[in-house]
Formats: sequence, C-alpha cells, structure tokens
Amino acid sequence: MIFRNPLKLLFYLCLLIVILLVGYKTYLNFFMKNFAGVHTGEVEQIHRDVSATEPFSFAVVGNINNSIGIFEERIIPELNASGMDFMVSAGNAVSGGGEGKYRALYGSLSHLNIPYLLTFGAHEHEDFGSFRFYDHFGPHFYSIRAGSSRLIFLDSTGKTPWQWQMRWLNELLGEDTSKARIL
Repeated sequence: MIFRNPLKLLFYLCLLIVILLVGYKTYLNFFMKNFAGVHTGEVEQIHRDVSATEPFSFAVVGNINNSIGIFEERIIPELNASGMDFMVSAGNAVSGGGEGKYRALYGSLSHLNIPYLLTFGAHEHEDFGSFRFYDHFGPHFYSIRAGSSRLIFLDSTGKTPWQWQMRWLNELLGEDTSKARIL
C-alpha cells in the first residue's frame, strides 16, 4: 500500500498519539488511586507504634530507583519479616521525577507492612519532581519524633536554600529535648 499523501498519514499518526495520551490521563484520573500527603499517615502510624519508653529499630535503604526486581521482590519481603518498626529511604527512591515514577514507587511501597519515610534526593528533584514529591509525600525537609528520639530529614539537592534549613535546624535543636537525634 502506497500512501499518496504523507501529510495525511502524519496527521493520523499525531491524532492517534493524542488519543492515547488523553486515554492514559483519563485512566490515571479515574482508575488509579490518587495519593497526597502520604507522610502524614506514616508519621501517625510511627507515633502509634513506637513507644517513648521502649527501644525501636528501623531500616535505612538507599537508591531504590523504582527497582521492582530488587526492592519490591526481594527487599520488601525481608523488611516485612524483620520486625523493624519503620523504614527510611535515604533518597533517590525514584529513578526520575516523572508522575509515572512516583506512582510506581507508591505501588511498590504499598507492599510494605511497616510505615516508611522518604528523604528528598536528587532523582526526586528531576523533571519537576520536587513538586510531585511535595504533593504526594510532604515537605522536602522535616523532622519527626519517634519514641524518645528525633529523626531529622534535610534537603541535600539545593532545591531548598541551605540558609533556610540551617535556621530551621538551629531552632529545632534549640527547643528539642530528645534523648537521641538522628540526622
């Protein structure tokens, strides 16, 4: 079959791409669970589960990079069986800042039976990902109290000015009465 009008073919190809993109966006909006402010629920669960008088344990993982084969299929079952109270990601949990990467990460993390906290890393910052991280999980820098300890998470990407973080950190540490501080 010979196309006599290549512009007509190009038009239909572009139309097909637009229809596929609109269909995918519709699918995301109507059939995929939306998630926002996830850290709020995770912090509340940590507060419920971790006693101020009992010792607690947590796992630190780094560079998850949306890894299904390693993280979801091998590490998550180990974490679920470990008896840890919660998990902390040290950054780069996504392999890029795109919406699909955040949705894939959320899907992987939904297999965890323990609460989790994410650190804002360089990959979270890519491709307008900083806005997605803030919407889906929470602030780029924050602290929580776990038992008699305080965990402090800072933004090392440069997205948040270090002067602002240092002022916040100095005020936080000046008022903090925790027995241990983990930065």
